[in-house]
Amino acid sequence: MRQLLEAEDFAASLQELTSLPPEPTLKQLQAGLPAAQPIMKWRAVTALGQVVRGLAARDLEPAREFVRRLLWCLNEESGAVPWGVAEALGEISANSPELAREYANLLTSYIWPQGNFIEFGPLLSGAVWGVGRLASVHPELARGCCALERLAQLLEWPDPAVRGMAAWALGWLGDAEALEPLGRMAEDTAVVELWDSGELRRATVAELATEAIEKISNTI
Repeated sequence: MRQLLEAEDFAASLQELTSLPPEPTLKQLQAGLPAAQPIMKWRAVTALGQVVRGLAARDLEPAREFVRRLLWCLNEESGAVPWGVAEALGEISANSPELAREYANLLTSYIWPQGNFIEFGPLLSGAVWGVGRLASVHPELARGCCALERLAQLLEWPDPAVRGMAAWALGWLGDAEALEPLGRMAEDTAVVELWDSGELRRATVAELATEAIEKISNTI
């Protein structure tokens, strides 16, 4: 599994991963989510989305069961430190419309203080990214789960990674209501790391807010 995730031709690795028996493959990919190397974690996230999509297309119930296992990891009673789990849920939701419809509201609840809020900054930024990934493919569904309101309140969060992910995610919603709060971030020079379109990149929060404003302006 490690060789497949490290391969230079990751697109070929994804094809191979989706051809393997899904249950053991998903177990091994989930084990790769806490990887110390960011690129390994994000490739595991990406692969999980692809493998679950194929599984859901064949049989939705085992795909649901896997999602429920991920959700359990985000429960404090599980005793786990769920590195990468919220990101994986967002990637799965982006890849499977059926699962997105069933679990989008739960996903957005992790960034809502009145819901299942994740207070720890590194995990919260991952949940915000997951909501943004959902919105990148299913913006109407994300808006229906109050993603706009829940993301906007995080633009002033102390952790710059949370602010940056919130700005990036708001761009995918295409809602003009986000323009004004995003505009207030022009001086936020904190640098964050972001997995975007299959690449790991660094940008300031202000740059992500500007990109989001341009994206929204192009859709309204």
